[in-house]
Amino acid sequence: MRRCPYTLGLGEPNLTGKPNLDYDLVCKPYDLHSLKKIPNDHIDNYEKQTLYTTHQILESWIHTSKALLDRIAERIDQKRFEQASSDCWLLERIWKLLAEIEDLHLLVDPDDFIRLKNQLAIRASSESEALCFRSNGLLEITRRSKDLKHKVPFILGVEVDPKGGPCIQEAAMKLFREKGSFEKIHLVQGLQAIESALKRFFYAYKQLLVVVMGSLEAKGNQALLSSDSCDSLTQIFLEPTYFPSLDAAKTFLGMK
Repeated sequence: MRRCPYTLGLGEPNLTGKPNLDYDLVCKPYDLHSLKKIPNDHIDNYEKQTLYTTHQILESWIHTSKALLDRIAERIDQKRFEQASSDCWLLERIWKLLAEIEDLHLLVDPDDFIRLKNQLAIRASSESEALCFRSNGLLEITRRSKDLKHKVPFILGVEVDPKGGPCIQEAAMKLFREKGSFEKIHLVQGLQAIESALKRFFYAYKQLLVVVMGSLEAKGNQALLSSDSCDSLTQIFLEPTYFPSLDAAKTFLGMK
């Protein structure tokens, strides 16, 4: 607010004598509240506002993640690895933020949430469309975050061995040993950070389901199945790593 030509009068020291902005004359709170549109308005449960607001915040950051994933792919294709690395760390932070947003469901009163769950027909079924626990956008950014692994051969300058050889990991070890392209090293580390944050999000999501909906819902939840695979929520943690590990390269090279 230091460079702002006015002050909102919210308690910050007005040492330069800036003019006050009367916000109510610009946008009245009553007018803002009148624009609120809540689906299922016929349901008499005041916790639905918390649920709906949390869902809106979540989807807003998911939309931001989509644009960021587009930019990461574009910058990698343009060999702007340093900028792509910065975007990877931004995406990693957003995955952590999504987990914190999901934790807002803990603000809902448990009894009211159970009643609201029944009113909204939130069930552990792939066909249900609950506000917060069924998100096509979330599934999309999960798939696209995983698909960044297809950019790794281009980053390392190698081709994938059709026989499944360790050429990718060997190229990562060579990159780390020579230390000639620090921007590539930082980019691979950023991709690893995305994977770690992604898996941490879904682990926290499963624990959240246990708390707010019960262990049966968490075990039977099918909402996190991707469109092109049959992986369940638990199997996400059992998937092999998406990106070559620089930690493995450090360990191997340190032993030589």
